[in-house]
Amino acid sequence: MMMNILMVNFPAEGHVNPTLGIAKAFAERGDNVHYITTEKFKERLEGVGAIVHLHTDLLRKASINHFTPSGLNTFINIHIQTSLDILEITKQLSETINFDFVFYDKFGAGELVRDYLHIPGISSSASFLMPKEEFKNILSSDLFQPDENVERLLDQMMEKFDVLPKNMLQFMNNSGDLNIVYTSRYFQPGNELFGEEYVFIGPSFPQRKTTVHFSLEGLKDKKVLYISMGTVLDHVEQFFNTCIDAFSDFEGKVVIAAGEKSDFTKIKQAPENFIISPYVPQLEVLNQSDVIITHGGMNSVNEAIHYSVPLVVIPHDKDQPMVAQRLTELGAGYRLSKDNINVHFLKDAVNEVLSNSEYKEAIQKIKDSFQACGGPEKAIRVIDSFLKNSI
Repeated sequence: MMMNILMVNFPAEGHVNPTLGIAKAFAERGDNVHYITTEKFKERLEGVGAIVHLHTDLLRKASINHFTPSGLNTFINIHIQTSLDILEITKQLSETINFDFVFYDKFGAGELVRDYLHIPGISSSASFLMPKEEFKNILSSDLFQPDENVERLLDQMMEKFDVLPKNMLQFMNNSGDLNIVYTSRYFQPGNELFGEEYVFIGPSFPQRKTTVHFSLEGLKDKKVLYISMGTVLDHVEQFFNTCIDAFSDFEGKVVIAAGEKSDFTKIKQAPENFIISPYVPQLEVLNQSDVIITHGGMNSVNEAIHYSVPLVVIPHDKDQPMVAQRLTELGAGYRLSKDNINVHFLKDAVNEVLSNSEYKEAIQKIKDSFQACGGPEKAIRVIDSFLKNSI
């Protein structure tokens, strides 16, 4: 029997990309997958067979420091406004479509949509799971005092959709009756804390449809160092300049994914062996890479492991320190402190992971654990049996 599935998410690379495999698996077996997201992800989601419904992208233009009260406030405001937009689209869709369940990310409007539609909710976690207590510490109430705008938006939500978040933490910690996790139990820190309602399926990497022109020709048969600090860090130009100094004599190619926020006028002239581009087809480049320098975002780390590329990790915020910590515990990555970066440290770190085969062996262990997880196919089996039992 064909199902109508609603997918909602938080409009960021690290949240949307992990769901592509599941969206694709549902669509390929004939289910109707309706995915509410922003313009930025339309092409790749349609590429895996989803029907895309767009809301305004408030995140892309925002510059947010989550660790200040005002930054957190901006972030919560974006969450609530985005949730209102998503609820409005949900309301319109539900007038003509009976959804069987809603599949949502830990971040965003998920539980609100579930409560509005009164249907089963299944959550998925793009990163490591965090024990509830630890999560509360991140968002201690003294750090966050809702402003008048938050109050006004919540009143609007109640009035129009008759739903409210339990607390502000919900926007960053939605849970479901069933929770899909895109990693393996082996890689998950403190995995004994998470019971059967957590289903570890490993990451999946369906080919992304992209119109970006990037030539991989120059990377063939060369040693490749790939540098990517994700899509959300501000002011990374200085770091890229340090990389240019550190690796000007690197014997091979150095590829820097500069991100769409970089100011190229602040990046110095690089030698011939560098390729610096605002957007890089990451999977294709990792497939040719020998080492990656990364901020340790879960997406990039999973992709590097998938292509057996040892990592130098420079964590900044969010889940990155936790990811870096786990990589170091398992011997799969070399960690550098972001406050202590210079030419010398960068060179040493890259030489260490390139010359010491233990990193590669540790990566292989995590990769094997991913492959044993069962992927989107396992998720679908578990979701089907869950829905059967919840009717």
